[in-house]
Amino acid sequence: MLEHIDRGTFIRDIWDCQPGEHVLFSEPTQGGKSHLAFQLLRATRHLRPPIALVMKPRDPCPAEWVKRLGYREVTTWPPRPSFMNSKPPGYALWPKHEMSLERESLERTNANLTNQFRRALLDTYRSGDRVVFADEIYGLLAELDLKDELLALWTRGSGMGASLWSATQKASGTTQASIPGHAFNSPTHFFLGKDGDKRARDRAAEIGSGIDPSFIADTIANLRIHRIPTPHGIKPISEKLYLDRRGPFCCIIGP
Repeated sequence: MLEHIDRGTFIRDIWDCQPGEHVLFSEPTQGGKSHLAFQLLRATRHLRPPIALVMKPRDPCPAEWVKRLGYREVTTWPPRPSFMNSKPPGYALWPKHEMSLERESLERTNANLTNQFRRALLDTYRSGDRVVFADEIYGLLAELDLKDELLALWTRGSGMGASLWSATQKASGTTQASIPGHAFNSPTHFFLGKDGDKRARDRAAEIGSGIDPSFIADTIANLRIHRIPTPHGIKPISEKLYLDRRGPFCCIIGP
């Protein structure tokens, strides 16, 4: 019988992520992955200010958390010197988007996103002792072609204290791009929300956590959904199955 733990208690008494440990958040869109990730970033000891990569032109969740956490929002990496905010607790790398109706503007936007995110990922890999939060990795893989940089962090970043926190809404991938197995084999910590896609549940169950794969898949399928009031209206938020590979240890945490 899995223990159910409310989120506040989990964050305060159980959450323990060490430098170099990777984290994966996986569930369908609008399930609260980014919100949980920022809550955990706030509760994690950081050797160097973390970097959150923001891909969308507008996104209320990271915008709200950037303000709440006092992160410095920057459009390029490395950030330009700032006398007003020279030592922020973290950074949100949010490159500028061109919003014209011409297809070329999207190509220029993606080229800029690729360039800036690549620089941040490689800087984290080279310097270590930092968390970089990539939300959503499918976009970084399929649209920005950053597989090599992500793989470098997953496979070789831990020894230098470089932690990749990644989120995906499509664990099974698509015909255009797949999620590398390293996304599921390399992390120490997993937060899995309810998913109606059997292929996604089966992929999540492949996590080499020392826990029965069928148990993981069945648990994800039967997580409860709660209607939670947010500043943007009522949202259906799933409980999360938390897996810690170190134990192994697992529990269900509330929305």
